[in-house]
This record gives sequence, C-alpha cells and structure tokens, in this order.
Amino acid sequence: MTDADLSPEEQLIDDIASFTHDPLGYALYAFPWGEDGTELAHASGPRQWQADAFREIGEHLQNPATRHQPLMISRASGHGIGKSAFISMLINWAMSTCEDCKVVVTANTDNQLRTKTWPEIIKWSNLAITKEWFTCTATAMYSNDPGHDKRWRADAIPWSEHNTEAFAGLHNERKRIVVVFDEASNIADLVWEVAEGALTDEDTEIIWVAFGNPTRNTGRFRECFRKYKHRWKCAQIDSRTVEGTNKQQLQKWVDDYGEDSDFVKVRVRGIFPDASELQFIPTGLTDEAMKRVVTAAQVAHAPRIIGVDPAYSGVDDAVIYLRQGLHSKVLWTGNKTTDDLIMAKRIADFEDQYQADAVFIDFGYGTGLKSIGDGWGRTWAACAVRRRIGRPADAE
Repeated sequence: MTDADLSPEEQLIDDIASFTHDPLGYALYAFPWGEDGTELAHASGPRQWQADAFREIGEHLQNPATRHQPLMISRASGHGIGKSAFISMLINWAMSTCEDCKVVVTANTDNQLRTKTWPEIIKWSNLAITKEWFTCTATAMYSNDPGHDKRWRADAIPWSEHNTEAFAGLHNERKRIVVVFDEASNIADLVWEVAEGALTDEDTEIIWVAFGNPTRNTGRFRECFRKYKHRWKCAQIDSRTVEGTNKQQLQKWVDDYGEDSDFVKVRVRGIFPDASELQFIPTGLTDEAMKRVVTAAQVAHAPRIIGVDPAYSGVDDAVIYLRQGLHSKVLWTGNKTTDDLIMAKRIADFEDQYQADAVFIDFGYGTGLKSIGDGWGRTWAACAVRRRIGRPADAE
C-alpha cells in the first residue's frame, strides 16, 4: 500500500509512529506553531532549552545501549521558562507514540497539581494533532482505543508521606513509563524513594523528569544536583537566558533584592538558596569554609581537642573528631559503640597519638566511656552537648 492509498487517519498514525524515539520531531509536527488563531501563533517551536531536553531524550532512546535504561532528567530554574509546557509536550509525545504507555504526574501540592500542572497538560493535549485519540478529565488522560483506557493512560496523583501506595507498583514491562515531578523541591523524600520502584522493569522505556524552582537547599531534588548528579541529567536555567520571559521584571527583582540574594537565586537564576528555614549558617559560608586550607603553623598555638559522639541506637554513626583552632578532621567513624571498653581504648590511642589537651564525650551514651577513662587516669569530660556545647555535664 502506498501513501496515496492511506486514509488521512492512517497517514497520521504512520507519521506519529515515525516520532516514537524523536520527541523534538513530534513537538514540531504535532502542535500548530505559527498558525493564526491558535495560542501558538507567535511561536515557531519549542524554546531552546526545551528543544535541547527533547534531543537528550531522543538520543537516549535512539541508542540501543541506553534505550532500556532509566533516563532521569532534572531541571532547576527561575520563573517563566516554560517548564509546564515542556512537561505537557513530553506527556503528549509519550502517550501518542507508544501503545499502552503509562504516565504518572505529581506536584509539590494537590492545589498545584489540580489548578496549574494538570490544566496545562490538558491545554496542550487539546492543541495536539492527536487530540481525538485521548479523553481528558480533571485527573486523567486516557486512550479512546477500545479496551485500552485502563492501561494506556496518564494520571494526576497527589502525594502523601503517609500514603505512598499510589506510587508503588508502577510497572509496564516492555512498554513505556513516564514519571513527572513538578515543583519537585517540595516533594517528600519518601515519595522519591517509592517512585524509584518504577525503574526496575526490564526492556522498558523509562523516563523520570523532576522540574521546579530550587526553593529548598535540602531534600532529594537538591541531591539530584549534588549527591546523585552522576545518575541525573541535570541543568540549572537562568530565566534571563530564556526567550519569552519578562526580562524587565526579572531585572527589577535583581535590582531590589541583589544578584546574590536567595530570592534571585531561586526565582531568577535557578540556583539553590544558601540557607533553609531551619539553617543557622548559610550553605555558601560552609562551602567556602570547607575549601579553605589551614596550615599546621596557623593553628600551632591552639590546643588539640578530641570530641567523641558515641552511638548506641538510631541511624547515626559514632564519630571521633579532632579540632585544633580552625583545623578539624574525622579520626574514626563506626556503626555502634556497644562495647565501651573497645571504644575507650580507641579514644585513648587517639589521645596519645595526637597528644590531645582535652577529650570531650557526648553525655548521652558517653558516661560509661568516661568511667573507664577515669579508671585509667584519663581526664575526659562528659558534655551535655544538647544543652550547652563544650561545658562539662558536672558543671551544670
């Protein structure tokens, strides 16, 4: 059968199938860019950063070596760059080019999901050339193909730390899975952990995108750019570099708050803030302090202090630390210190090795260690760290 023999619908199906691993090509084909009377009349195509991300996805899927490995993409940005539009085009491509595709979408709050993220997805679905293929509701988008509405669908699912079952069991072996976290900074770590269960299907195309303003300097979204950056395809996008943003308003914010303010970092530059709500010392100061080199000569005048934080229960490790002036280093860490005699011997060895002037032990689980030290003629002090750091407990 030649193209001339195909009906318009059959030709459309063939065209869409050609974009199975080409989301950028799909976005350019499926939406009415530059057409008068449409919302896209003044746009010629996706914005540059959106096109770059679509190419990244396409290259991953077109490579047989990576196609069935999870692709995790994170973008932290300022306001107005078109994150929701990208998410919407991505979902429409994923649903239109893969039979029985499964998509799960969540956001930082139920209100964000219901009133912003999902309505944007519906808007772009209605703009697409494939709009007749799907039915959109207030919480779902599903195939109109008979018998496929339960397994070929996208769902808007609010999250809860106390009820993560909605994110468990997301499997679609040998098909396609897309997981979307919108405004990801404020999605709880536990939800991220449960969502990772969707990454285990064999021979499955899996795409996980996490987008948002970098409002918090802790949590899993922050760690996408730090601890887990080797797993995620990360980028931080300054709103001033993106076409279509209000450059004058962005500059007003810079003028009012300052280029290095947390407000501008989060709302304009796409950079995580220096301090969280519960943080006393800004991260920027601690980062600079950690880079600073302190020589032995600079601290030679200061006493050598050993600090000990025992651990008997909980998840934290036991630690033995050395400090001399502005210099400090970890001497030892371990799981638990249930054998006080072994731990006391370890402390005594470090005290002798570094000729420490004082040893301070956290009062919590350290009384047994101090008693052993007393028996050995050591002058270790037990400190109630939670009350007044550095003051012996018997002084209170």
